[in-house]
Formats: sequence, C-alpha cells, structure tokens
Amino acid sequence: MTSFSDAWKIWQPELLKRTNNFSSAYQVLKLGSQLSEVFLTTGEAGRGQGTVSSAGAAWEGLVCWYLNTVLSGTNAIAIKQAQLLVPAPISDALTVNYGTFQANTESDILVLVFPHGFTFPDDVKKEQQQFADDARSKIGDIEAHIVQCKTNWNDNAQIPMLWDMVYKSKGFKESGLTIGRNGVDKDDLADFSYAFVTVPTQKKEKSPKSSAVSVSRVRHLSGGNYWGKPTESGVAFGLDEYFKRKFSGVFPSTVDSHIAKAISDKTGWYSSSVQKKFVHT
Repeated sequence: MTSFSDAWKIWQPELLKRTNNFSSAYQVLKLGSQLSEVFLTTGEAGRGQGTVSSAGAAWEGLVCWYLNTVLSGTNAIAIKQAQLLVPAPISDALTVNYGTFQANTESDILVLVFPHGFTFPDDVKKEQQQFADDARSKIGDIEAHIVQCKTNWNDNAQIPMLWDMVYKSKGFKESGLTIGRNGVDKDDLADFSYAFVTVPTQKKEKSPKSSAVSVSRVRHLSGGNYWGKPTESGVAFGLDEYFKRKFSGVFPSTVDSHIAKAISDKTGWYSSSVQKKFVHT
C-alpha cells in the first residue's frame, strides 16, 4: 500500500514517541484512542496522502496495523480483504446473494479468530486449497469480524448500518436476497460481527453529537462503533475498547498484560528486528 508506506515515514516516529519506543504496554493499547491524531499528522483533515481515496486506504492500513500490534501472539489476525489471505469457506459464508448476483460486503478489514492448534500453511499461495480445506473442517470454531474503515463519518454511516441489517436479518428470501454459498453461511461460524471505525476528519467543533443521524445509524452495530479518539459517551468508543468488547477470549488475562508479555518476550511487532525490517520495506 503506497499511501500507507508513504505516511508511515511520519507516523512511525510519532507512534514511537507515544509509546516510549514500544516499551509501555498500556500506552501501546491506548494508541487506539490516539490514532486520529496520528493519522492527521500527515496532512490537513487527513488529505495529506493526495486524495480522499488514498487517505482512506492509509486509514485502513493504520487501523489494520494497530489491531495486529495488539493481537500479536494471539490466535486472531486482522487482514485486508484479499482472496489469497481469506480462506474460501470464510469468504463463501459472508457472501450476499441477490438473485444470481453475488457480492461480499464493502469490508476493509476482516479479523479472523482461529481455534487453538489450527495449522497455518507455510506458503499460502502454494497451499491455498489445503488452507481452505482446513478452514472448512473447523468453520464452526472460527470467528469472523468485519471492520469497515472510513475517514469521513457523515457521508458513510449508512453503509455499515445497511450491511449489518442484512447480516442480522439472515437475508430477505422473498426479495431473492440470501447469505452464504457453497454449503456454508455466517451462522456456521463460531461468531460474527460488523463494526465501523472512523477518524473522523471533521473538525472538533463539527464532530458528531450523540443526537446526530450519523451516530444513530451506527449505534447498534453488532461489532460496535469506534473512532481513533477517546471514548465519548453516546457517540463512539475509542478503538482500544474493541478488544475486550469482541475478543476477550483470545487474551489469557488483561489486554495490556498480554502486550507487556509480548514486549518482554520480544515477539511479533515488539521485536526491534521486526520494526527495523518493516520500516525499511
């Protein structure tokens, strides 16, 4: 992602500063309530990446990076939607059919929680079929959580609201709208949710109020409504609240104690060698 790698040159030192060089577990977790400030360091109202679309892609990348940073060392992973990375049965289970037309939700990130002991292929490209077969045999133990990311709130809140309604309804058969294909649907998964994460790029004085239509539209999403700012009652949760609300089962104790152990063990992102490699790629 060019937009993400370009912005990373600015974001990385900012993230290091806010976490004491990734030595403070609590500060790493609380980045979720600061991601908007980090994002906006690349330009006025998040437009520093050149266009609205590239800014959106950069925001998706930053959210995905943050989720994986906290989830490092667990059996959960956040990935950008890609045919190669998502096991076919999972993609099939989330497919929405309208008559003969088939489509997947406008999801930017998919968080998958695999059962303990699940075997991952060394080379996904070469072992894609085996990966799919293993996922199909364990689909009842796999969780899938969609995270839609948007830099703007007002213009986009209706999209996750409508998709979440479709998934909650299990389809509208009388209208020819059903969910799932190839023998699987979302009810075969261990758990499923749909969340929305926004910057938002509106200036502070124009931030949504709890009574705003845009807020009401995402108030009852199955996965929750979040932004890269501190939690504001009646408006949105800080993204750092996402883990305990949806993934408490993947952490052996508290989220920040898990991060502290990862830092101590120098595993995942917290390894300095991993950071250096990432920065130079």
